[in-house]
Amino acid sequence: MLLLFSWLVSALRSLLGLSGKPVDKVAEVIQEPGLPGWKTETIPVSSFLKVGRIAMCNDGLAIYSDVDDRGFILLNGDIDAVLDGEKRDVRLLDSRGRVGTARLSVSGRALNFTIGPVYYTVPLRSVLAVLDERNRKGAMFMGR
Repeated sequence: MLLLFSWLVSALRSLLGLSGKPVDKVAEVIQEPGLPGWKTETIPVSSFLKVGRIAMCNDGLAIYSDVDDRGFILLNGDIDAVLDGEKRDVRLLDSRGRVGTARLSVSGRALNFTIGPVYYTVPLRSVLAVLDERNRKGAMFMGR
């Protein structure tokens, strides 16, 4: 079979006018030894833990936490104010009672929620993707 293959390659080369000797055997792949100076490193554990998600609903930005099974919402009227740097209330999804606050991070790259004693954060790029309907939901994190 190998000789037939090498004959076919030689015939194709001669038809196409390519120079070269007929192939007698398939080249062997040489295994290189490990590269000198390389070392393995452990990847540090992230300081954030994924604990929930955000999604748009009719009345605003719904907040679902794995830590607290009540649903929360940042109302539509408050979303623009929070993105402009103001502090606004986070409410319960069903009764609309106030349970926490939402504000932009100091760096302006995340949206932070404080609900009771728990502090959540969502990257602003994820929030904007949900608001623009490019993504259906976004990940929410909590510090370790």
